Amino acid sequence: MKKSELRALLEARGLRPNSRFGQNFLIDEALLGRIPGDAGVKVGDAVLEIGPGAGALTEELLKVGAKVLAVEIDHGFADLLRDRFASQLDSKQLTLIEGDALGKNEMLNPAVEEWWEQLDAAPYIVANLPYAISGPFLARLPGRDIAGVTLLLQKEVAEKVAGPSANVEWSSLSIRLSLSFDCKLGRRLPPEVFWPRPQIDSAFLQLAPLPGAMSREQDMQLAEVLRFSFGQRRKQVFGRLRKQFPAWAQALTELDVPANARPGNIAPNVWLNALGKVNC
Repeated sequence: MKKSELRALLEARGLRPNSRFGQNFLIDEALLGRIPGDAGVKVGDAVLEIGPGAGALTEELLKVGAKVLAVEIDHGFADLLRDRFASQLDSKQLTLIEGDALGKNEMLNPAVEEWWEQLDAAPYIVANLPYAISGPFLARLPGRDIAGVTLLLQKEVAEKVAGPSANVEWSSLSIRLSLSFDCKLGRRLPPEVFWPRPQIDSAFLQLAPLPGAMSREQDMQLAEVLRFSFGQRRKQVFGRLRKQFPAWAQALTELDVPANARPGNIAPNVWLNALGKVNC
């Protein structure tokens, strides 16, 4: 959808992009058309889209025959989607949830969780993700049954998740994601392909599930320890773990982690091996 068409569509309904919801709409039609193929989405695949906005990406996903669950928090845009895709909603090719995609306690919206549980095959996640929820949403993905993830994010966030460079430490989120997915940084996008233009560059992040990855329960166990360890990420990890999680401190010691290591210095596979030792 071109910028002129998008503006006219919104103006006709008295709508405008809402910065509170991180609404920056992708207006490059050629790029939009390539996203479903780049994501590996085919006819009949289930796709979760967060923050569809005016439905430009939704339209492309429906064109390739995907069965889409779109989650939109903005009431005005949810109404627009109901009118624009009335036939697809009637045929059940599109399902629309009006509400927050995020639920409590590392869960998604209960309606999304129910949809997920009823699927016969793992879904894809494809979205121009609202910047404000990128971290919390990504934190809810490890350990889930997912066919693949293609997200458009802030470039800085995508780079951190894809794995730290030689002089940058791991984060709690990048550790967890790297243990569930092969994380790859995709195409970088400049601000001018969006409306309104964001102040920062964006990039695609693609997550491919790893065979034999952690279960949801294992990820949540690790997440608890990582949250505690990274609560004071500049401090040496052993001083904190010995008080709250002594079994983890012992496991990391047995794995030859240096006594002065900070949590961000410890590679994901070491945390995974420690998890195995703790659960022996």
